[in-house]
Order: sequence, then structure tokens, then C-alpha cells
Amino acid sequence: MGSIVGVNLALLAALLLVPVLGGAFFAWQIGLFLIYGIAAQGVGFAWGRGGFLPLGNALFFGLGAYSAAAVLRVTDGALLVNLLAMLITALACGALAFGLAVLLFRGRIGSGPGFSLVTLALVLIAGQIAETTPALTGGFNGLSGYAPLAGLDPFGAFYYVIVALVMLVSCGFLLIDRLPAGLILRGLVAQEGRLELLGFALHRVKGWAFAVSAFVTSLAGALYASHQGIVTPQAIGFALSAELVIWAAVGGRMSPLGPLLGAVVIGWASATLRDTVAWWEVAVAAVFLLVILFLPGGAMDLVNRALHRLGLGPRPKALPPLAAPASRASTATGALELSDVGLSAGTVTILDGLSLRAAPQGVLCVIGPNGAGKTTMLNAITGRMPTQKGVVSLGGRRLTGRAPHQMLAQGIARKMQVPTVFAGLTVAQNLQLAMLAGRLNWRDALRPAPLRWQGDTLAALLDDPDVPLAAAWLKSAEHLPQGHRQLLELALTLAPDPRLVLLDEPAAGMSPAETQIMVRLIRAYQQRSGAAVLIIEHDMALVEALASEVAVLHQGRVLAQGTLAVIRADPQVTAVYAGGHK
Repeated sequence: MGSIVGVNLALLAALLLVPVLGGAFFAWQIGLFLIYGIAAQGVGFAWGRGGFLPLGNALFFGLGAYSAAAVLRVTDGALLVNLLAMLITALACGALAFGLAVLLFRGRIGSGPGFSLVTLALVLIAGQIAETTPALTGGFNGLSGYAPLAGLDPFGAFYYVIVALVMLVSCGFLLIDRLPAGLILRGLVAQEGRLELLGFALHRVKGWAFAVSAFVTSLAGALYASHQGIVTPQAIGFALSAELVIWAAVGGRMSPLGPLLGAVVIGWASATLRDTVAWWEVAVAAVFLLVILFLPGGAMDLVNRALHRLGLGPRPKALPPLAAPASRASTATGALELSDVGLSAGTVTILDGLSLRAAPQGVLCVIGPNGAGKTTMLNAITGRMPTQKGVVSLGGRRLTGRAPHQMLAQGIARKMQVPTVFAGLTVAQNLQLAMLAGRLNWRDALRPAPLRWQGDTLAALLDDPDVPLAAAWLKSAEHLPQGHRQLLELALTLAPDPRLVLLDEPAAGMSPAETQIMVRLIRAYQQRSGAAVLIIEHDMALVEALASEVAVLHQGRVLAQGTLAVIRADPQVTAVYAGGHK
């Protein structure tokens, strides 16, 4: 919290010095680029924290500007009425953005070009409407002839209104970064597949990120109307959208202050040098491309590196843990049943009438040759691949048709075959996300205390002398060796206290000694929690050490199921599968 206060005090001091050192006209110029900077912060939030690029955020800037101009026209700039109108418009833009994002991301359009192109199409349509409806927008000539907000002089006191909004938005984004909401967004960018397995609905997380982006951008547009005294179609066109993206990228989309820096520096430099430096736009485009290719963190990344080298960067404080509330995943129970499940990819049948039952407690190991459908079976259970026939149920509750993020609430947690930890986040942040899973509500997302939650399962893992996670607490997860990443992902899987644990080759890539640690940890969790554990494994030593029961898959069906002794004595099994040992 101290670093937030310090950064904002420094920012405020710099902004207050602008009219003192540069005069009224310079403050007016900088005020315009600060307004653009607020809008660029909205783009940076969606792009850097939501993981998707909104190419059409000028849509919300223009809606805010046109709405503010229209209300200012009929109210003669009355302060309270216009502030209320600005807030209502910004909330409406946020609601529109949320609905659009949920619709697109629920439809699995993804965070890539699909979403960006839809937002681009919308801003192009909006720009065309603004140009061709003079009765509503003033057409090409724009909307003008209104008093500024509260009658404030754009070359005088209105600058401090802009500064106030800059401070509110910047402080808000810096604060979000230090709350569970910000950690969830960083997890979204780092590994959205793992975040979904932890029970977070990706389409809603992205929807809220886009809503915040649109809300902030609309407020910036409303101030633009008073600052300029006219709103033209340029305020809602693609050219402005492109500039917002450039400013956010060059300044640093991962930092709340980066887009603000990019807009002020590049915007002011462009206004000053565009008419005197040939090929200025080409130079800006070249800088943008270089940043995208070689410095994704933008200018603020260089600033942060310099601060860390000087020992001035933020220093995380070790705070005592708090007892975590009960996880929603720990309340579900019952036997897992797959009945005549069929799943195909094109003309290839992967699961062919698969029927299998896992008891409510104990360890079921699933073995079989490569291509038998073992991992696909887990995908069918967790909703990652839709089945064409049959039913999957847990304790009589139908799972078929549910989305992957809904599985944790049903008591199901999954560890992937290749470790899917949150690269770019520290071990501590990985485990904080795991502790939020199945426990967080929207109020908790906006207060810092849940970041200190710790449950009995995680505490036992951290206290285990053979588990190296506590020693690597502040180390970035992608720098861990393979065996340690496997243990970290096991901790991510078990921390929500699930009642059904799905483990896909949990010891892959681990040494024999590390495999024994993994075996001991799995056994300890199962015995302590009484959960059911379903393990896909080729290492027969692990199967021998853990299995209460074994099922053999072959060509998408269960070939045999029973105790390990029964399976070993089955001639059909020995004919198709030999297993292996480390």
C-alpha cells in the first residue's frame, strides 16, 4: 500500500507542476494527452490484464464524448447533472462491454483475432453512423455550441478536473493489481486453462476486465467533450482506436501507468514534431513494431527493471496466514460413473461406449496403451471435450454438458499431463490463486485479506521437508525444474480440497526419488480427506504403491477392472499392455 501512495504522490506532484512550469497553453495540451492517456489505460487494462486486445475502444470514448456534449448542451454545463450523466453513460458502456465480451468468449471465440476484429467492426460502424447522422451527432462537422463542465475554462481550472480523474483511475488500477481481482487477471494472462480448472469462469473474468476498460474509456471521452468544445466523428473512429493501442503498447500495457506515459509522451511529441519531422508517423509505427517484437512490457518495463537494480522496486512483505474458509469443492461427494460414453473427433472414435465406476473413496488407477483414450476420458469428465453419447455423473449429479469451470464446485480438481502452472507468477502467487479457488466471492475479490488464506492441505504441503515450495516462495514458477513444477501443480490441484482428484501421469518427468515423494503426498491427501483419486499412469511402481483398484482402457473401452492382482492375471490385459517401471 505504501508503494501505491508513493507512486501516486509523485504522479500528482508532476502533474501539478505542469501549469506552473509550462503555462496555460502547455497545460491545455498536456490535459488533452492525459485524457487520451486515461483511455489508453483502459486499453492497457484489457490487453495487459485481460489478455485480449480491444481494437475498437474508441467506440466507448466516442459514446462518452457525444453523450456528454449532448447533455452539456441542454443543461448549460450544470455540474451535478453532468457528472451524473457521465457516470450513467460510463456504466452503460461498461454493461455493453461486459455483455459483448461474455457473448463472444462464452462462444469460444478466444482472446485472439476474433475478438479484436469484432470490436474493430463495431468502431467502424459507429464512425460511419457518426458521419451520416447530422441530426444526432452533427455529422462531419461535429457537435458543438455547448458550455464546458461547470463553466470551467479548458485553458485554466478544467486541467485540474482532468488531473483528478487521472489520479482516480491510476490509483484504482494500482490498487486492483494488489487485490485478489488483480491476481486473478494475472493468472488469466499467464495460464487461462489452469485458471478455468480452478473454477473461474473465463468469459466472466474477461467480461469484467472489458467492462472496466470501457467504463474508464467512456469517462475520458466525457472530459474530452468539455476540453475540446466540439466532438467530431474522429472521437469515435478507428484512427483513435489505433493510437490508443500504440500508446498502450509503447508505454507498457502491463503497467497501470505505462499507457498514460505513452499517450502523453508520444502524443505531445507528435503534436510538436509531426509538421516538422518528415515521416513522423512511419517512425512511430516503427517504434510500435519494435516494442511488440522485442520489448512487450513497453517503456515501463525498462523503468521497473532500473528501479529493481537500484533496490527501489516494491518489496513483498511476509504476512501471517489467515485460516481459509471451507471450500465449495469439499462439500460434494459420491461415486463417479461413466455410462456408455462415446466421443469422436471427425471420423475417429476415441471413446467407444466407455463405462467405468470409481468409488467415492480410494484410488483408482487407469492404465492402458497409448491412444487408448485415457486423457480423453478425463477431458470428457471435466467438460473440456463434449461427448456425443452417454452420461457422466458424480454422486448422481449429471456432469455431462457442464463447462470446465463448473467442475470444481462439483468437487472435481484435475492435474494435467504436462504441468500447467502460472508461468510469470511466483510460487506464492500460484498458491494464492489455488487458495482462492472454490472459496472466493465478489466481495472477497476486492479486499486484500484473501491473499493470506491458507488451508490445512496447503499448510501440510508447505511444512513437508521433501516439498521445496516454501524455499522457492518468491521464485517465478517457470524457473522451477520439472519435478518441482509437478509438485507445484499437485499443490494447485489439492489446495481447494476436492473430493474427486483427477491426476494425469502425476510423476511424468520426475526422478524415482521424486516419484516416491509424489506417491506419499497423494496417499496422505487421500487418507486425510477420504477423497476419491483417479490416476492415469504408465509407471507400474506408482500403480502398485497407490491403487485400490485398477481399470484397463483399450480402444476407448474398459477392457478389465478390479484389483491389481486380478488385472495382472487377465490374459486379455497382458496381450495388449505390459506397463513399465522407472
